[in-house]
Amino acid sequence: MMKAALIGALFCVFVSGSPSNQGPTAEKKYRNIQVLKGVPARNVPSIMRALNRALGVECVACHVQDKWDDESKPQFVTARKMFQMVKILSENQLAGTSGISCWTCHAGQTKPSRLPRPLLDQELARWPAELAKVSEGLKTTMSVYDVTLHVDCDYCHVATNWKSDEKPTYKMVARMNSMFKVFPQFMPPTARTQCWMCHKGSTEPKRRKPF
Repeated sequence: MMKAALIGALFCVFVSGSPSNQGPTAEKKYRNIQVLKGVPARNVPSIMRALNRALGVECVACHVQDKWDDESKPQFVTARKMFQMVKILSENQLAGTSGISCWTCHAGQTKPSRLPRPLLDQELARWPAELAKVSEGLKTTMSVYDVTLHVDCDYCHVATNWKSDEKPTYKMVARMNSMFKVFPQFMPPTARTQCWMCHKGSTEPKRRKPF
C-alpha cells in the first residue's frame, strides 16, 4: 500500500485543508505531485513520515534516492493508487465514520496481516447447534466476521430472527462488503484482501500508531 499511516482527521486536512493561509501548495514546491495537489507544501514531510511508520520502511522503499519524483519503482505507483483509494473510500463507503488510514491495514508492516487460522478454527467449533444445517460457506463467512470483529452473532443479528435488518450493524455489513469491489481498482493484481486487514479483532479499526 502506501508508505504509512494517514490519520483520518489529518487526512482531511492534508487533502482538503485550505492552503490559502498556509503557504505554497505541494505542487508548487515539489515536482510530479498528483494526489497531494492543493495540500500545503509544509505538510508533505509529515505525510511522508506517517507513511514510513505505517509500512515500517524508509523513503527509498518507494522512491529513488535523490530522485524523489522518479516513478520507476512499482511501489511509487502503488503508493499513489493507495492514496487515491483511501480518499474514495472515506468519501463513499466510510462516509460518516472515522475513516481509515494506511496504518489501519498495514500497522507497521509492508504486507497487512491475515486472519490467524487457529482463531477461525476455534470460532467454527463454537457454531450454534441450532444452526447446524446451514451451508459450510455461510458458516465460515459468519465465523470470519465474528473473529475479525471479536464479537458474537448477536452483534449484528437479532437472535430470534437471523434475517432481521433491525440492527444498524447488520446493515453496515453490506456497506463494508461493497469495498471489495473498490480494492481491485487500486491494488496490485496479486493483492488479497479480507476484513481482518482493517479490523484485526476489533469493531473499531485503528487509524494511527498507538503511542
